[in-house]
Amino acid sequence: MKLSCESVIIMDDAKAVYRSILPELETTVTDRSSVDVEVRESSLVVRVIADDIISMRSTLNTWLRLVQIAHDVCVVGKGACKAA
Repeated sequence: MKLSCESVIIMDDAKAVYRSILPELETTVTDRSSVDVEVRESSLVVRVIADDIISMRSTLNTWLRLVQIAHDVCVVGKGACKAA
């Protein structure tokens, strides 16, 4: 059974976050899932296709965490630029 999920994350810095996580798309952790990421207007769209629920959970956890970290770094970076 194939599972699919599309997460649309609305953020001001979608393009910066996309550029930050883009290198991660070049390597795959497992053959049981695939990930596609794109920017749509002011949103980051993460699509995951997985062979089973365990792989889906694991892949979603990984990619949503990567997005969160990239976003947090962008926020800190913007704050540092304003403080300088």
